[in-house]
Amino acid sequence: MQSISETEILFNLIKTRFGDRVTPEELEEMRKGLTAILDAVTALRSVKLENGDEPHQFFKPHGDCAP
Repeated sequence: MQSISETEILFNLIKTRFGDRVTPEELEEMRKGLTAILDAVTALRSVKLENGDEPHQFFKPHGDCAP
């Protein structure tokens, strides 16, 4: 049995829903965009977080507060 990638599954869904309204060139651009999004998703999924992990806090003082 052949495994279908997440990219192919989602692209086939897009093609089924919108394929009659876009050109083949536009579909190819959608495939490229989908691939880029799924690459980012893969990177995000690879980050292991614990339940207590908090967002990174970046402190930037307002205005010129030089001593």
